Amino acid sequence: MSSQPLDPQGPAAANDVMLGTFIEKIRHQDLLIAQLQAELQRAQQASADTLLGQLRLREAVLLYVGQHADDFAKQIAGSFSGDVARAVSNSLFVLDNAPIPRDAREAIRKATNHGLNRW
Repeated sequence: MSSQPLDPQGPAAANDVMLGTFIEKIRHQDLLIAQLQAELQRAQQASADTLLGQLRLREAVLLYVGQHADDFAKQIAGSFSGDVARAVSNSLFVLDNAPIPRDAREAIRKATNHGLNRW
């Protein structure tokens, strides 16, 4: 048997130290996650802007052939980060706004099968 009396504060104090250490590690991880998320968002924005800009420089454009461009813009905004959605919206050509006759727009819609066909 041990001749030293048990310190009732010993285990509790050790638990408090461990708890404090874990809390500090969690705070550090939360900060790191927030920094990585911000970095990822910046990279995605740069990538989307760069990609879309490079396509336009090569005479390739995004053309919305549907008839509800406002709904499409809302869907894009809901599906992607705000920066990516803005980059797409800023680069998007809307067939209904094209300076061509209505029957030509309808012929393009039909030829693309409303965006489902490629040639």
